Amino acid sequence: MKSCLLSLLSLISVSAFAQDTTTARPARSVYEYHSIIATASLGFVDGYKQSYTLPAGFQKNNTSGYHQIYAKLEYGLTKHISLAATFSYDAFTYNFGQEYTGNSGAFTRYRTDNFRLLSGGLTAFYHLNNVIHVRNLDPFVGVGLSLNNIRFSNYPQGDSTVTRLEHNVTPYLKVGAHYYITSVFSIFGDVGYDKESIFSIGGSCRFFSRKKTPAVTKP
Repeated sequence: MKSCLLSLLSLISVSAFAQDTTTARPARSVYEYHSIIATASLGFVDGYKQSYTLPAGFQKNNTSGYHQIYAKLEYGLTKHISLAATFSYDAFTYNFGQEYTGNSGAFTRYRTDNFRLLSGGLTAFYHLNNVIHVRNLDPFVGVGLSLNNIRFSNYPQGDSTVTRLEHNVTPYLKVGAHYYITSVFSIFGDVGYDKESIFSIGGSCRFFSRKKTPAVTKP
């Protein structure tokens, strides 16, 4: 009798543990339409630094500065499409030398050019949760345009330097994903082209979620 009771208690304990494990670790909810996602990230491999060129008579030197800063506010329009206002800031100092010829011969005068970029744009994202089924993952493809305000403090031109302002529009084409740690917070990453960086990494926070508890998704 005692052995039967012990066996029954063991079976109940194992069942309860299995049930707790199943309910305590649900899959995090992925993309939800009618929700708002705020994202901040840092960009890497700066296209403006890579494409900086100098005319004849100038010598390249080192570049100093920080990574690009991205911010994005995204709203889920439909079950698969969201629309986002994107913002970015990029700044670095380009050091170079300007060659001169004086009475005593050739010499180099060292200069710096402070580059600054402010950018704002509009991007549409297609979320691939109906195609790619990975636990807690929200993959997407983004297409849009960015309006850029660029300032050079000492841009080489001819045999001198000038303050230069530019306004241009660049395409935004990237693929990426959110990986949800909780139903609110996620790790963010993307890769592609916007001329400012090749890829960026950051984090996101979701507001006004329709679901109060994480949904169980297919593994």
